[in-house]
Amino acid sequence: MSSTSNFWLIRHGETAWNNAMRLQGWRDIALNETGIEQARQLARYLTSAQFTERIDVVVSSDLSRARDTAVIAAGHFGHPVVEMQALRERNYGIYEGHELVMQPNGRANLRNFDLRCPHSPVEQGETLTAFAQRVHSAFESLATQYAGQNIMVFAHGGVIDIVWRRAQQLGLDAFRRDPIRNCSINRFSIHADHQWQMHDWGHLVC
Repeated sequence: MSSTSNFWLIRHGETAWNNAMRLQGWRDIALNETGIEQARQLARYLTSAQFTERIDVVVSSDLSRARDTAVIAAGHFGHPVVEMQALRERNYGIYEGHELVMQPNGRANLRNFDLRCPHSPVEQGETLTAFAQRVHSAFESLATQYAGQNIMVFAHGGVIDIVWRRAQQLGLDAFRRDPIRNCSINRFSIHADHQWQMHDWGHLVC
């Protein structure tokens, strides 16, 4: 058996705060009706003839917007959803709930705080660097625990952004042109030598 672990990394469905461009972080914001329907559409795709992969494990962030998306979209695989706090969105501390503003360069930011500055302290939260280290460790742990298996993971936009950077060996300040859509599917692998390899990114079925 190959010791390469294959991942299908999926962003949760839409929430009211997504729609309002409010920073969620660790706030446990539920899916809205659009998000529930997105998860159902994803389920229809995953049960269709278009999706032929065997899924061995289903893992999710323990925040309800990710966990509920996993239950709706991947319940037919018959696996219990393994919840991991380490897969949560970045903890934005006192900035959670604040409205994001689109910058001329296409990045979403806060009016008075640069979210992309790697080492900027966040009161009651975590730096971008600490968040990235958490995400790296979480996926390395999954790759070790489920070596050689196919793993479907439901998480958050920030988590997917960090994985995208790691798989392409890009820094935390590198520009990412394409948005991370709700319920988009992103495929990558982690090999036994801890090399990350990207396969397919931003696949939309909703």
